[in-house]
Amino acid sequence: MANLVSLAEIKDFLVIKVINTDEDGRLANIATQVSSLVESYCGRIFAANNYTEYFDGGISSVFVAYPPLNRVDEVSHFDGKDYVILGGPGVNGEPIITDGTSHSITNVGNPVLSTRVKKFNRSSLKLDGSSYVQTDSTEDWNFGVDPFTIETQVRLDNVASSHTIASSGLIANNSHWQFEVDLINGAQFRVIENNIVKINVSQGSNTGYSANQFYHMAIVRDNTTIKIYRNGTSIASLTTANSIPNFNNGIFVGSGTHSLTGYLDDFKISHIAEYTSNFTAPTYPTRIDENTKLMLRFDGANNTNVIADVSRRVNQFSFYPVTGEITFNTGNGGGTEALGFFRPLKFYNYPKGVKVTYNGGYTTIPSDLKLATLEMVKVIYKGRSGSESVRMQGEDISSHKLSLDGFPPQVRRVLNLYRLIE
Repeated sequence: MANLVSLAEIKDFLVIKVINTDEDGRLANIATQVSSLVESYCGRIFAANNYTEYFDGGISSVFVAYPPLNRVDEVSHFDGKDYVILGGPGVNGEPIITDGTSHSITNVGNPVLSTRVKKFNRSSLKLDGSSYVQTDSTEDWNFGVDPFTIETQVRLDNVASSHTIASSGLIANNSHWQFEVDLINGAQFRVIENNIVKINVSQGSNTGYSANQFYHMAIVRDNTTIKIYRNGTSIASLTTANSIPNFNNGIFVGSGTHSLTGYLDDFKISHIAEYTSNFTAPTYPTRIDENTKLMLRFDGANNTNVIADVSRRVNQFSFYPVTGEITFNTGNGGGTEALGFFRPLKFYNYPKGVKVTYNGGYTTIPSDLKLATLEMVKVIYKGRSGSESVRMQGEDISSHKLSLDGFPPQVRRVLNLYRLIE
């Protein structure tokens, strides 16, 4: 549990000089005790954290235990065999406006889903070096000189050979682009047109890779700058105005000059520069938005091969950040209807059948809650006579009796604003 106030904030509030460390131990203990007491009284944890909760189905809305909602990573409901993942809304719960339709996916060879090895959700895509998946041909792959991002989680079975993450075009005709981890050059993105190299972004060495470990790999174009990122760190960069053509034969995921032997998870293509500087690699499933043009979750039962583009599967639930409500009833056409006189949209009716993974709580503790916590620290630190407590700074000179729950009334008034009552 993280304390609601820091030692420095306590000493500033109590007007104790920083250099005076005689009472630091006692103050730190009091801070922990008060933080625990406040969270117990309010029935919640305040500091932001990641959670997974399960709820009974058969209802339209659920409320998470630790609002406010900062991020909703997954909402799924059990259909009798497995949890069906629902397409989400925007970052604040608002509907996502999309154009076009999902792309058709063709399996070549024997690509299968593996639940034993995965980065996110239920499974990842296992490739054996002779199999891959291919998209249809579309204008979505006409990158030209515009911003775009290709990103995925990749886990290589070995680092003693080259592995193509994705490509497009005809390798034999020397007109193609490909994104790979090369045995000699490491991460590399090359565009060749009519046997002429138009773009070559290369790490320059095959260092920093280990077998059987997931890496977030991304190729990003931001105007005239093309960068390759590994786990959020730029490892190659090139400035060029050259265009990336549409080779009109789709995207080959896991195939090109070389084939990939290993696993892929969350393969995404966006018409935007998702990253323009170093970043923290995703620790949760990649979000879909209006800029997403391909999203392969590779999510399903073990050893199956049904692979779908879910880039347009959005707005199947909504949420309200402040209250922590997640609702399946999103209006006309949303969700799966249940039988009933008014036909309300409800989660499938299974015990513990609704799964919600989210980040909840406060990234910054609210000022009024901090002030109330500091006042309670002051009460305990300075002590009180009988049932009387010290006053908050700036109030009148009279003291206030403590309430039955142990908090001064001015503190309790603030805490009641944050208290969750079932």
